[in-house]
Amino acid sequence: MNALLIFVVRLILGLAFGIILTRLFKPDWEIYQGAIMGLGLVALAYGMSFFRTGKKE
Repeated sequence: MNALLIFVVRLILGLAFGIILTRLFKPDWEIYQGAIMGLGLVALAYGMSFFRTGKKE
């Protein structure tokens, strides 16, 4: 799979799970706060994959 498709899938799943988690644990938050949480999840996924793979020489 190419990198753009992987990014789009991660973005959609991250937004969905962010909104679901927000609705479960903080029901008084707005939907855009859930979307921000989802974007944070996507950023964490990319950050963890960067640190897991390390530097390739």
